[in-house]
Amino acid sequence: MRRDIKVLHIISSLEQGGAERQLLELVKANSSHAICQLFSGNFYEEEIKNNKIKLFDLNFKKNILTIFSILKLYKIIKNYNPEVINTWMYHSSILEIVLRKILFKNKIPLIWGLRCSNMDMSNYSILLKLVINLCKYFSSSPNIIINNSNAGLNFHRDIGFKGTNIVIHNGIDISKFSLNNTFRKDFRNKYNINSKTKVLLCVARVDPMKDHKSLLEAFAKIKIKFPSTILILAGFGTDRIKDKNGLITLGSHKNINYVYSACDIIISCSAFGEGFSNALAEGMASELIPIATDVGDSSYIVGDVGKIISPNSSKELYEAIRETLKLSEIIFKKKKKLAKKRIIENFPKHKMIDAYNKEYNKLLGSK
Repeated sequence: MRRDIKVLHIISSLEQGGAERQLLELVKANSSHAICQLFSGNFYEEEIKNNKIKLFDLNFKKNILTIFSILKLYKIIKNYNPEVINTWMYHSSILEIVLRKILFKNKIPLIWGLRCSNMDMSNYSILLKLVINLCKYFSSSPNIIINNSNAGLNFHRDIGFKGTNIVIHNGIDISKFSLNNTFRKDFRNKYNINSKTKVLLCVARVDPMKDHKSLLEAFAKIKIKFPSTILILAGFGTDRIKDKNGLITLGSHKNINYVYSACDIIISCSAFGEGFSNALAEGMASELIPIATDVGDSSYIVGDVGKIISPNSSKELYEAIRETLKLSEIIFKKKKKLAKKRIIENFPKHKMIDAYNKEYNKLLGSK
């Protein structure tokens, strides 16, 4: 299997997120790959520099379907001359297809990477709806569509996406996302958290799909029953959530592995749209007991280690947290170990990287 295939990855931006994290892990393992981002934003700038990743920044300012945007991308592709193009999520996928239909003379193999599942479009703009519908119309154009969840694959098929669809689950860097007792102690000291205190964590940007509302409602009840419990919110926009009793809001956090180590329970409370939750799997790898809504592939990630509840139910979320906090210390510690074991056995980073490289080789007929 060739490891030197020249792949150009196109993504909207490299702001903090699960897709961006997976893309970086893939490119770090393949020095022949490069990234092209449409909009400036580089949350991972230091990591990109340290790993000498080739990055093209198109710095788009307006609607991505303008002729100027299309020409900018055309020049990058023509000059870089990749063997395979791999787009990530809807916007980059539709832009590449428009470019391909208008200007391309050559037929570079194309992969679409789709990351969501049952999107509720009532919460989003008309433009996003248009982009998704355009992607659906052109969905037979890519050689293959890679979903990061079975739920995502089924969702896209159900709404009319055609072509060859497969699933490659996300892969977790176990060496990075692993319990570190020094990190745990330092973080807890910084925020005056007692070593015995149980800490809940939700890592998610502020977005309708992430449903912070239900979590905050459930936590308000938990504080009555378990007054020492702490809830930490990390992710873009969470620093704008008003601090309440027992709530710590961090906003975007570059060293999120420090935060995982300081906590005990990882919560994914998405109402819809989640494909494969990186935060859920990273938390489990860091020995956090998982509680997640039954959205995307969360039930598959969690297995029998934690609790799966209905989305949009602060009552069920409260009960799941309450039951987890009531576990004996022996069972609690055992479940933490089992959470890590499940990620190691099912979602290691090398498994994801090997699966992508296999698909690149198949497209080029490599042996």
